[in-house]
Amino acid sequence: MEFTDPEQAKHRAEFIREARQKAWGARCHAEWVSKGLDELLAHYEKLQAEDAALEANIKAAEVAVDYHTVENRNKRKAMQERRNVLAGQMKAIIENHQQGQQAMATLLQSAETNLALTAYAGEWNWTEVEPEKEHSPGAENAE
Repeated sequence: MEFTDPEQAKHRAEFIREARQKAWGARCHAEWVSKGLDELLAHYEKLQAEDAALEANIKAAEVAVDYHTVENRNKRKAMQERRNVLAGQMKAIIENHQQGQQAMATLLQSAETNLALTAYAGEWNWTEVEPEKEHSPGAENAE
């Protein structure tokens, strides 16, 4: 198949438009992911502050005058259970954050690739490749 110069120009322009659109979309998506990561980190910091406060309260309860009472032990146990829940939530947030950063890096790379393609496409032309001469398996033995 061969393309005329006007056809090449038409397809090139369309390809460049599509590549720019893909770059724009990838960059927009990456910014959206970044915003979500910022919100995720803010939530992580709140959980971290709550965990630190619980840790301080547990330590204070351990040295309190009534440290030996059932009520104090139950209170410390409840606070520790809450810390365990927080630890699980914070671990999940860290994992999600890492996945989000990886996704954002992939999106930004996609945007850069598509922009690079637009530059390349501006100079590229479809050219037909000459077909290689076919060798039939028995042709060599026929001589």
